[in-house]
Amino acid sequence: MSTPRLSPQCSLLTRFRRSNQGAVAPLIAIVMLALIGCMGFAIDVGRSVLVRARLVDALDAAGLAVGARLSTTDYSADALKFVSANFKGGYAGATVTKVTATANSTKSVISLSATATVPTIFMKLFGQKSVTVNAASEVTRSSTGLELVMVLDNTGSMDDSHSMPTLRKSANDLVDILFGGDAVATNLYVGLVPFSQTVNIGTSRTSWMTGTKPFGWSGCVLARKAPLDQTDDPPSATSYKFGYYKYDPFSLTYYYNRYCPQSVTPLTNVKSTISNAINAMTADGNTHINLGAVWGWRMISPRWRGYWGSATLPLDYGTKNMSKAMVLMTDGKNTMFDSIYTAYGNLSDNNLGYRLTESQAEAELNKRLTTVCNSVKSSGIIIYTVAFAITDPTAKSLLQNCATNSSYYFDAANQTALNTAFQTIGDSLSNLRVSK
Repeated sequence: MSTPRLSPQCSLLTRFRRSNQGAVAPLIAIVMLALIGCMGFAIDVGRSVLVRARLVDALDAAGLAVGARLSTTDYSADALKFVSANFKGGYAGATVTKVTATANSTKSVISLSATATVPTIFMKLFGQKSVTVNAASEVTRSSTGLELVMVLDNTGSMDDSHSMPTLRKSANDLVDILFGGDAVATNLYVGLVPFSQTVNIGTSRTSWMTGTKPFGWSGCVLARKAPLDQTDDPPSATSYKFGYYKYDPFSLTYYYNRYCPQSVTPLTNVKSTISNAINAMTADGNTHINLGAVWGWRMISPRWRGYWGSATLPLDYGTKNMSKAMVLMTDGKNTMFDSIYTAYGNLSDNNLGYRLTESQAEAELNKRLTTVCNSVKSSGIIIYTVAFAITDPTAKSLLQNCATNSSYYFDAANQTALNTAFQTIGDSLSNLRVSK
């Protein structure tokens, strides 16, 4: 019997079934799929690494910004704003989902964390639609030191019913920011110069004075003759000493020491000392801003070391890791009235110029304020100026030009703005560094 012959179609199928030449193809397909998966995973992981790096940078920037605003009450909310501003929306498709920021008890360390979600490109083929990225940062206030003098308007227009309580609170807020939780600070010294139409140096400093001490003198002094009323020369010789402020002892209607403000408080690192002095301020008298400024300079000028009761303060200019700053605040322009006795005596005494009118005398006080401000800035002292509820354009211009630069000048139109200005100054004076 003959063997039946297969059709060509059956023969082809038989050979294909028996052939092993294409057995590797499925394996290659599986390996290729795995390689594609690994490459996709690597790409998605790489994108998440880039997102994390960008998130860390944004968190560091937010930490510095938030840390420099130690007056804030909601660190997390502020940090979220700064992270959002620095982490541009849509970067690698990522979305910031959470930002937290907390301060320690002394507000010296700010700890921050952030979380972002990154959508995957290849891993979503395997069911992984997104990757969560975490970042952390820590900001520490540096240990650089500061000598600060607050030169504050205590004139009659700073009435006790409204303005003076706000000033006391604002100045104390600044002190709170700088001291943090410390009762006694390290490398921080704060002084206070209340001023009106004179300045009170305290009754114990009679060695600075010339002439006979009047009965009942409360510590206020006359201005020295120009140009010494505009310098930081200490009272080391008779010609550099100060006269006793008496307030027209020949008048029957006035009494000694009228319009004499509270005594100055020399540099101290004890928080309660400066806070108690701030709380004791009262409002009375007229305005000689230039005298407040020059006495503020004398309080932190190294030429006065030893005069204020400390053998080591004020420190030298340029002392390593130490800065010097002045906050000069007033609510009005310089004033000089013909009938009012001030640190320059009566207008008729011609201590501001020969036979000047009231407006001419005020212009002279403005000129002397500018001279003092320029000298203070030339010494390397930072000046912040605050114009409180001032409408006079000349007075505003004087204060703006007195400041170290325009960003150090604050036009506080009302009590809320005054408080904000002092908090901003306190934040500005707080130095920071990224510690982690």
